[in-house]
Amino acid sequence: MNDAYFINVYDKFLSHTIDPLFLPILSLAVVCVAISKSGFGGGLGGLGFPIMVLVLPPKVALAVFLPLILLTDIWVVYVWRKFFIFEIIWMMVLGGVIGQVICWIFFDYLNDKTILILIGLMALITSLKYLMAEMYNNKKLRDAKDKIKPTLLRAITWCSLSGFSSFIAWAGAIPAQIFLLPIGIDRRKFVATMSFYFFLINFTKIPFFINLNILSYDTMFLSLILIPILPFGIVLGKWLNLKLSDKMFYHISHIALFLCGINLITKQIF
Repeated sequence: MNDAYFINVYDKFLSHTIDPLFLPILSLAVVCVAISKSGFGGGLGGLGFPIMVLVLPPKVALAVFLPLILLTDIWVVYVWRKFFIFEIIWMMVLGGVIGQVICWIFFDYLNDKTILILIGLMALITSLKYLMAEMYNNKKLRDAKDKIKPTLLRAITWCSLSGFSSFIAWAGAIPAQIFLLPIGIDRRKFVATMSFYFFLINFTKIPFFINLNILSYDTMFLSLILIPILPFGIVLGKWLNLKLSDKMFYHISHIALFLCGINLITKQIF
């Protein structure tokens, strides 16, 4: 790769970097995702993509995120490698890959706006059910939540939607959380399982993104600029996870799920 090429790419982004908010907004998006993946299993990551599209076109944002998320996934999987639950992960990955293949086939024809609104609504329903149970100390609701088992049908249903929404808007954490949160595993196993799941399905995006001409040298260049932001978010996310109790972790995760749902819906409507 010669110097002239890098000068050409730099010039393409120069008009953006003149704006003092350009790099701070991109950095905030990356920090959100890094904290989320390393500390909350992806729960806050749904906020990262909508932040990034404030300054980049959606397809460019998809491509810029991919290398950054893959690097984060590798580190997070290493950190939480002792806690993942294989019996759940293989079902989630199967569903996630199915969803991504469907999205790849119909990428140019899909009405992703409607899909994202539906995902947002399901996030609101799931989080509100949990919050109401806690607020009113409703034993019946909590018991119903605890009885939900990680069945193959349920995994494929929610994780295929996760793979689909992850492909088009990096919003795959919401359906995956809807599947995993009601099982009630402790926070370390939750983060480890979500991390391994996204580690595997994000790697499967590479050939699809290349085939659809989403990835380019220009987007890779911008990803490279943002890599130094990752360690800060990863370390902060793990520190937050270790400082929280299981109960507080689940409170925050469901609140994040609620906020991500609101964010998805409002972004599609307005």
